[in-house]
Amino acid sequence: QNHEMKLQEQPFYLIKENIKEVEYRLDDEKRQKINVGDTITFHKVDNDLETIQVTVTELKHYKTLLEMYTDTFNMYLNNYYHTPLEAVKDTPYYTNDKIEQYGCLAILFKKTK
Repeated sequence: QNHEMKLQEQPFYLIKENIKEVEYRLDDEKRQKINVGDTITFHKVDNDLETIQVTVTELKHYKTLLEMYTDTFNMYLNNYYHTPLEAVKDTPYYTNDKIEQYGCLAILFKKTK
């Protein structure tokens, strides 16, 4: 099954260049439909026609952002932050209510095209 997601320019570029192989999201209804082996087509936010396709290799579920970022810190985040808590403070778009309701999801993948 293929899933569609939008990405800002920087994470889009990092996936395109094989620097980033994990995407962090709320584990909401849309994300709960993702399974290992599925594909995700990422669309660049400001240019919907520019896409990257990846294959999901692993799904990791967490209760909090801190738990997720701590567990996956050395996969990617350590290139940009000194601590997992610093990464949490730089994630303003998920409210505590939504995190409590859904939990967090780290989607690990390999770029396919």
